[in-house]
Amino acid sequence: MYHSQGGSAELANSAICQSCGSVTVLYPEKSTGKKSGIAFVVFGWLFAAISFLFLPIVFGILALFMGFMTYINRSKVHGALLMAFAGIGLIFGSFLSIFVAGTIFI
Repeated sequence: MYHSQGGSAELANSAICQSCGSVTVLYPEKSTGKKSGIAFVVFGWLFAAISFLFLPIVFGILALFMGFMTYINRSKVHGALLMAFAGIGLIFGSFLSIFVAGTIFI
C-alpha cells in the first residue's frame, strides 16, 4: 500500500499510515490486457494441420496438448475448438494413413 499524500510504502494490510495516521490507498496493478500463451495457439494449429497428413498419432496428441494449454492459459473457446480439430485430425489422419499406406505410423 502507498501513502496517498506522501507516496511512502506502508505495511501490506495497513489502512492507516504508521507515521502520520492518515488513510492509505491500495492501487491495483495495471493490466496490459494481453494474455500469455500465443505459442500454444500457433503450434497447436500447426500440429493439428500436420496430423492430417503425417504421423497423426504424434502430431495429433501434440495438438491436443497445445489445445489443452490454450484452454488453460488463453481462451476456453479457442482451446476447445483447437482440441476438437486436433481430435478430428488424429482420427481422420489415422484412417487416411491406414487407407493409403496400410499402417498407422505414416
